[in-house]
Amino acid sequence: MHKVIKIFIVFAFLIVSTSCANKKINQYKIYGLDYLANEDYEEALNYFDMAILEGNGAIGATQYELLLYKAECLFMLNRYKEAKEVYEILIKIDKNNSTYKELYNNLKSISGLIEFKDALDEGRLDDADEILTTLKNDGFEQEKSVIYNQAVLYEKRGEWKNALNTFNYYLKQYPGDEDALHEIEFISAQLNNVSN
Repeated sequence: MHKVIKIFIVFAFLIVSTSCANKKINQYKIYGLDYLANEDYEEALNYFDMAILEGNGAIGATQYELLLYKAECLFMLNRYKEAKEVYEILIKIDKNNSTYKELYNNLKSISGLIEFKDALDEGRLDDADEILTTLKNDGFEQEKSVIYNQAVLYEKRGEWKNALNTFNYYLKQYPGDEDALHEIEFISAQLNNVSN
């Protein structure tokens, strides 16, 4: 009889503990959503992290949702690498979720292009080329920004004909882009100077 009472007490304690934890998780989530709606991403991230910690590693719909909110906050804070890591966790947990994969791929493309721009601005042309190659290998070869930036890289290297061909290809895909038209004028002038 004492064993049954002890088991009942332990079971009741677990139910009460779980209930309290769920209330805290929901409260943190509500606070996080409020800060997210008001574009205070840092504070929202703090509350989503507290809710995730309160869950003690439990896996369920609420945790997936909290991780998605966390990734969104990280993205809005320009912490792309960390956001990418959160999406990688979500994909590991649910490999068939197309939403996670799509968000991850979008982030991968954006962060790659930011890394490319940084490398280009710093004159690290080989690094920039490697980043574009990685993006192409990851399936972003026909993405507008990748094509455009490939042409820019050719231009930076002084590979005028390759740059001109790539910008012309780009304009066939995306007609009327003023920046690309301006680049073509500049490159054409450079080619005329070289041939004279």
